[in-house]
Amino acid sequence: MSTSSRMNFAGINNIMITPFTETEKVDYDSLCNVIDKIVSKGVHAITILGVAGEAHKLSDQERSEITVKAFETVAGRCPIIVGTSSNSTKEVVSASCFAERHGAAAVMIAPPKGLQFGPQLIEHYSEVAKSISIPIVLQDYAEVTMVDLSPQNMLDLLRSVPQIAAIKLETPPTPLRMSETRQIVNDDIAIVGGNGGVLFFDELLKGANGTMNGFAYSEALLEIWNHWNNDNQKSAEKSYFWILPLLTFEFQPKIGLAIRKEILRQRGWIKTAVLRGVSSYLNSEILSDLSNIMKNLSIEDKYDNN
Repeated sequence: MSTSSRMNFAGINNIMITPFTETEKVDYDSLCNVIDKIVSKGVHAITILGVAGEAHKLSDQERSEITVKAFETVAGRCPIIVGTSSNSTKEVVSASCFAERHGAAAVMIAPPKGLQFGPQLIEHYSEVAKSISIPIVLQDYAEVTMVDLSPQNMLDLLRSVPQIAAIKLETPPTPLRMSETRQIVNDDIAIVGGNGGVLFFDELLKGANGTMNGFAYSEALLEIWNHWNNDNQKSAEKSYFWILPLLTFEFQPKIGLAIRKEILRQRGWIKTAVLRGVSSYLNSEILSDLSNIMKNLSIEDKYDNN
C-alpha cells in the first residue's frame, strides 16, 4: 500500500486556530469546543499546529498538549494532520514521530526558512520520511518560508521523497500555480489550496483536490465542495460568490487571523479573540465592517440560528 492511499486528502480540511485566554495562556476548554464544533459540521479532516494555529508562538509542551487534546476531542471522527514544521530537521523528526504515535493521519511540513530547493532540502524531508510511516504534506507558502519552489522543484522533491503524498499550495498566483503543478504531478498526489479559501473555486477549476484553510464558516466551504463533488459547477460557483465578501474580508493581511478568531468568538465557540504576543488589531471600524458583511449575508441566520 502506498503512503498516499492511507488518507484521502480531498475535500475540506479545517486549519485549527489556537485559542488563548486574556492572559495569553492556551485555553484548552475553548480549543476542545472549537474542534468539536468544526468536526461536527462534517469537515473531511482538520489540521492542528499550522501557521494559523500560531504554532511558532507555542512551547514544545504546549504543542504536545494541544496534540493530545485534539485527538481526545476528535475521537476518530475525522483524520487529523499535525503541523510539525521547524528550521531544525531534528525537531521536525521528533514532532513528527510524536504526532504519529498519537494517531496522526499525516504531518504537514513547510521547508526550513530560506532553504531553497537543493540537496539540503531533499535531505531534510528524507530524514523525516525515514522516521515515520505516515504521509507528508508539503506546505508551499513562500510568503512565510521565503522558499519559492517552482512546480518543477516540487515534482523533483516528490520524486526524491515518495512519502510526500500531498501539496498544500499557497504561493501566489495560486490558480496558475495550481494548473502548472497539476499538469506535471501524478494524479496520485493531492494538491489542495489554502489562503483562507479566497480563491477556492478558481483552484477547483485548475485541478485542486480541495482546500486546507481555517475560514470561520467551514459550512460554506463544505457547501461549495458538495456542489462541486456532485458535478454541479454552477451551484458551486453561486455558493462561492455568495460567501466571497466574507472570505476576502477575513483574509486581509495582518488582521485576518484576528478577524477569524473574532467570528469564532461571536459564534460562541471560543471565549476570546486574543492572539499571542499581539495587541488587538480590531478597532470599532473594523468590527463594524465585519458586522455589516455578516448581516448582508444573513450568515448567522443560515448557519447559527437554525
